[in-house]
Amino acid sequence: MRRSVPFSLTLLTLMALIVLPLAAWLMFLGWRSVDQLEARNIEHRMGQLDATVEGFMSTGLRVVVAVGATMADSSDFSAAASGPRADEERLSQFVAALRRYPSVAALFVGYNDGRFLYAGRPETFTEEQRRLYDVPSGPSIILRIVEGEGDARRDTWWFVSPDGATLTPRRSRPDDFDPRRRPWYIDAQLAQAPVLTEPYRFLPADIVGVSAGIPIGKDGVVGFDLTLDTLSALIGDYRLTPNSIIMIAGARGGVFMESDTCRMDRTACLDGESEVRAALRGEIARHASGGDRSDRVERDELLAGRWYRLLVHTMAPILERRYVIAAAVPLVELSADSHTLIRRAALAAGVAVLLATAGCLIAAWLLSRSIARIVDKTERIRQLDFSGSSGPVDSRITEIVQLSDSIERMSSGLEVFGRYVSKKLVDQIMRSPDSAAVGGTRRTVTVMFTDIQSFSLLSETMEPELLTSRLSRYFDVLGAAITAHRGTIDKYIGDSIMAFWNAPEPDADHIANAVRAALQAATDGHRLAEKWQSRGRPGFRTRFGLHTGLAVVGNVGARERINYTLVGAVANQASRLEGLNKIYGTEILASGEVAGPTVDRFVWRHVDRVVAAGTTEVHDVYEPLAERETPGAHAPFLAKWQEARRGYREGRFAEALAAFNAAASLRPDDPPSRVFIERCETFLREGTPRGWDGTWHYDRK
Repeated sequence: MRRSVPFSLTLLTLMALIVLPLAAWLMFLGWRSVDQLEARNIEHRMGQLDATVEGFMSTGLRVVVAVGATMADSSDFSAAASGPRADEERLSQFVAALRRYPSVAALFVGYNDGRFLYAGRPETFTEEQRRLYDVPSGPSIILRIVEGEGDARRDTWWFVSPDGATLTPRRSRPDDFDPRRRPWYIDAQLAQAPVLTEPYRFLPADIVGVSAGIPIGKDGVVGFDLTLDTLSALIGDYRLTPNSIIMIAGARGGVFMESDTCRMDRTACLDGESEVRAALRGEIARHASGGDRSDRVERDELLAGRWYRLLVHTMAPILERRYVIAAAVPLVELSADSHTLIRRAALAAGVAVLLATAGCLIAAWLLSRSIARIVDKTERIRQLDFSGSSGPVDSRITEIVQLSDSIERMSSGLEVFGRYVSKKLVDQIMRSPDSAAVGGTRRTVTVMFTDIQSFSLLSETMEPELLTSRLSRYFDVLGAAITAHRGTIDKYIGDSIMAFWNAPEPDADHIANAVRAALQAATDGHRLAEKWQSRGRPGFRTRFGLHTGLAVVGNVGARERINYTLVGAVANQASRLEGLNKIYGTEILASGEVAGPTVDRFVWRHVDRVVAAGTTEVHDVYEPLAERETPGAHAPFLAKWQEARRGYREGRFAEALAAFNAAASLRPDDPPSRVFIERCETFLREGTPRGWDGTWHYDRK
């Protein structure tokens, strides 16, 4: 048994003599510096607001104008390229741009012969316009062509879906609209350079926006309607204090956007907000009229019985337009938090010093030269790093020896524990022991189910020891792909894996990470199967199901033994999708909730619309084919497939059969094509099912 003695009181007395004067000096410096720090803080935050708004306006407008300039320079938009085919190509480019840039409300082009082409979002239409053009329900884009002279001039329009699919037939009516008389056309032609309008509101949507015009030489003008609704969220996020007011105005002083009014459920609102807003508007108007010689104004003014700091700044010109950003900040809120913090810190410091002085004798038993080694060891354990153990700490202090022995035992236990549970979960429990209590939280997760095809048959022909060994290797490969993309393995169920994303650690990109994990796991599983087959052993073929939805994630079980898992219908749906692979002959199937948010990041094939056995809910089933970076190899096949799916959905089975056969000729080994060919042949023989809407109902699991 090692001998140990208490720690000397001399060192504790010396520590007390150092801590007391040091604490007093630090509190004095903190109190004296608070005003300077607050002034720098508000200047820094206002600078951030300036830079953010200026960057948004400049970048957003310049990107859109650059797109318009590219179109104007393109031969596709030349006035020499005329005729229906040229107009269709221009409108298709407009639809693609609307899909790519959500802030663009409409794109249009007018020519010097009076022709006008338009593509826009009906969300910005007035009620009268919606009735006039008979806007369909759901997301859509309106396409218009205005052409002709005099009484023969007509407006022809139709609606398409955001992906370009036609929703309504073409209709037309007489219309005398002439783009050559519009300000965006006239100004752009006169300037022979890109021009912007002053910001205005799209009614009735109450969306702020600007219009841009880019000349096509002397032949015409390409135009844009650009919304600035994202800017409203930005100024709300950059509110300097709870009762501060932020406004953005045009160069003439007209305020077109301002922060929301204070709400009582959000903070303690100050009186006289309307008076402060009026004063800030007046300051903006005075600044815009030339009352201030500098581009930046900062001064304090008494408003509604309180002192406010008014800040007004004119941003750098953007396409010959200048904008003004202004803020009114109550001075009482600038220093209130820091003063309160200093007072509380002084009180806490005084109490702490008294307690430290009174507890010196107790602290003497807890200090040692070996504390640094213990801190280093516990830090490695906190990071779940059990490598390089140097054994117990050697010390003459009894408590340090006991602590060291306890840490060694804890390290050994956690090292074993980490093999049974996710390392991320162990790390979370160590950082927050309360998270190990029974219960859960409600959040959106993405769930994956996997299963090995014909595993029961394989297990009957293989020795249990060999089967266990090969399953372990198989789980290593798939588990590595899942964890590499931030997934959490919930459990192994025989030959199946259940995994989920966005828990226990939040993952804003959990849907895309789950899809990438499935694609990588499928690829790695193929390599492993090929390796086994090259050695004369049967390989495993894996099926995957992916679904995103709400679930309760947390600890489930008894008080003495719990399991971190999820509970919710999302897991059942993922399992059903995995099972549907048997029917379609696919490897990976995902729901529309997975495919929809990632449509711009992966190449998806819409396989079917189904109602699972025992349910009444309709689900879209998708198959991920590849990352979006390499879509070209799938484009011809997907074009035929989508054509076939449209005919199938609309009950035109003869046309659908021909298109499915064409798709199958491009990929002869494609099982879903064979499934739909058989369905179409059956429907052609037996007739279209009653009430057909393209949805396939399964009567068994």
